[in-house]
Amino acid sequence: MLLVYGSYGYTGRLVVDEALERGTDIVVAGRNAEKVETQADETGYEGRVFSLDDLGVVRDNIEDTEAVLNCAGPFSETHPTLVDACLAEGVDYLDITGEVDVFERLAALDDEARDADVTLLPGVGFDVVPSDCLAAYLAERAEDPYYLAVGLRSMTSISPGTARTVVEGLGKSGVIRRDGELRDVPAAWKTRNIDFGDGDGTVSAVSMPLGDVSTAYRSTGIENIEGYVSLPRSARLAARASRYAAPLLRTKPAQAALKRLADAVAEGPDEEERETVKGYVWGEVRGENGKHVARLRTPETYALTARTALEALERADEVDAGFQTPATAFGAEFIVEFDGVEREDVDS
Repeated sequence: MLLVYGSYGYTGRLVVDEALERGTDIVVAGRNAEKVETQADETGYEGRVFSLDDLGVVRDNIEDTEAVLNCAGPFSETHPTLVDACLAEGVDYLDITGEVDVFERLAALDDEARDADVTLLPGVGFDVVPSDCLAAYLAERAEDPYYLAVGLRSMTSISPGTARTVVEGLGKSGVIRRDGELRDVPAAWKTRNIDFGDGDGTVSAVSMPLGDVSTAYRSTGIENIEGYVSLPRSARLAARASRYAAPLLRTKPAQAALKRLADAVAEGPDEEERETVKGYVWGEVRGENGKHVARLRTPETYALTARTALEALERADEVDAGFQTPATAFGAEFIVEFDGVEREDVDS
């Protein structure tokens, strides 16, 4: 039995729709009784209502499942009790986070997960499946790779859950990996000009604390990793300005107000947007045999997330116990198995 927690949120609904289309039997779950019951009635799936406040309650609700997919963000808030329950009950845990701190905490639980015969597989959405697989692909081509840069570009709107995660990151420093260790750097610390292969030529991308600084380290062993995101000029300037407003942005009143605003304003892409907008991933690895660059063109990011997340959930029982990334779980070619994904080498 497979359970999707946060099944009525924006991305959760897309995962459930994908499950219905594929004929995958799942349990829909979340803390809001009305939303869970409505979704269960509409889909015919079993619904379970429980919050993540009490470990015993969570254990009771997942003890008969094989794997849980957490779609309820921010994952810094939702993963701890759910992961602890999975470890206690021998249930595989997956989520769609892109948060560095979550990846690092789960990686630190590797030995405990192996002892419990549990797979911990976070990041099975757009961040980090495409970039993790691309990093692994490039690392295989490089001799003694020592540097990795990953870049993301998407012009899609964002969901409420993503918006809340963005709010949590306001006022925080950036993160890179240097000599195998995570290092704090200023927000929007560095800019690179990147050609994502989308027809716009070279565009500016700023350094961001992408989950790849954690996951790609485990996938490739590369000790120097940076992440970049293509943003409009106004957003790049705002990211840099956030350095100076950090003390205010980190206060509880500011965080609460901004999260309420995120819930009220962010809606996520509509169906037309999900069918037409593309996502782009760029990667560069440097090794003793030179520089290697490749790009991915993907379906719209949330649409792809629904597909990769459900596929990973269905195949979780194939994955070794312990902490895994998408590439260590399924290999560098996992991402190109999905319709609409194209990979291109751009170096000789």
